[in-house]
Amino acid sequence: MKIIVAPDSFKNSMTAKQATDQIINGLKSIDSHLNCIPLPMADGGEGTMSVLMTQLGGTIHKVQVKDALGRPIDAQFGINTTRRIAVIDMASASGIEHLKPEELNPLKTSTFGTGQLIQACLKYKPKEIFLGVGGSATNDGGVGAATALGYHFYNDQDRPIASGNQGLAQLTKIEKPQNLSSLPRILVFNDVANPLLGENGASKIFGPQKGATPNMIIKLENNLAHLSRIVKRDLGTDYTNDWGTGSAGGLGFGLKTFFDAKLVSGINKMLEVAQFEKLCQDADFVITGEGSFDTQSRSGKVPFGIAKASLKWNSNCQIVILAGKVAADLVDLPQNIRLIKNINDEVPESQRTIQNGQENIRQTARWLALHHFDKN
Repeated sequence: MKIIVAPDSFKNSMTAKQATDQIINGLKSIDSHLNCIPLPMADGGEGTMSVLMTQLGGTIHKVQVKDALGRPIDAQFGINTTRRIAVIDMASASGIEHLKPEELNPLKTSTFGTGQLIQACLKYKPKEIFLGVGGSATNDGGVGAATALGYHFYNDQDRPIASGNQGLAQLTKIEKPQNLSSLPRILVFNDVANPLLGENGASKIFGPQKGATPNMIIKLENNLAHLSRIVKRDLGTDYTNDWGTGSAGGLGFGLKTFFDAKLVSGINKMLEVAQFEKLCQDADFVITGEGSFDTQSRSGKVPFGIAKASLKWNSNCQIVILAGKVAADLVDLPQNIRLIKNINDEVPESQRTIQNGQENIRQTARWLALHHFDKN
């Protein structure tokens, strides 16, 4: 029996690699003969860089940049010199993980540090930059990143606008840098499909989890709408309604607008890099998962991406999804999903904590080996 083990990370609990290792440990503790293929996954969210570098190979480099509030922080990027690919997690610089709950304010946070990361990787002369955009603390439409890479954003006094979304309200003019042709192609790994503006846009859907109040969301939306109007006037483009431009508080919009970046499904591109099509041809099962399996999982998250890809390439392969939380209202699931299992179901209530995630997923894998895989 061939089992591909391909989970995403479980937020605040375990990395994708840790989840993969524990699932395999649990399975093999019951049946050491199971053929388990480790394939940690990501979809553009936090941890995308480390998973991609596992697939691609290469070296990790540290550099000091500014966090979302402008403070010094050590961030990372990966370089594969053979294929000349740079790999970046925007969250490494501009992620919500670096802020305390009381510091969250998407009017003030900026993607400037992400632009610094892009700038830092250019010394290695990559042909492509793979950029994961999940886990952001920002809502500035990518203006911070563009500023770090040479764009100028002026107010009506011909002075630079303030950092963050709040500065967009004063924007009257955009000036492009002269040397954009030296930038390599940027491939944005999206884990969401949302546009920049509207009811499903960056501010209204993701603003609250970044600390936005209802009144703040109105300002965030209005400021991004103003940015889009100035962009259309000065640069002649309008990507406000395009797929994925609402990712990372509009960073997807900014990268596409200012640098002609290509926005792609993070999970689909990850599966391509990992050669999943070839791996799953003779697989019996894929065990995947994420921290919370819910309606947002349909928008480009790992489990749905893997289920759809498996249906395409091996319709006999069955999918098992493990999650720390499982929504009760999920319907119309891909037909190859055999089982959705909460990793806390097989442990005492006192152990159902984020801190025990690795042990709980291992125990769940033991249960799978005992009750499902022994009969196939």
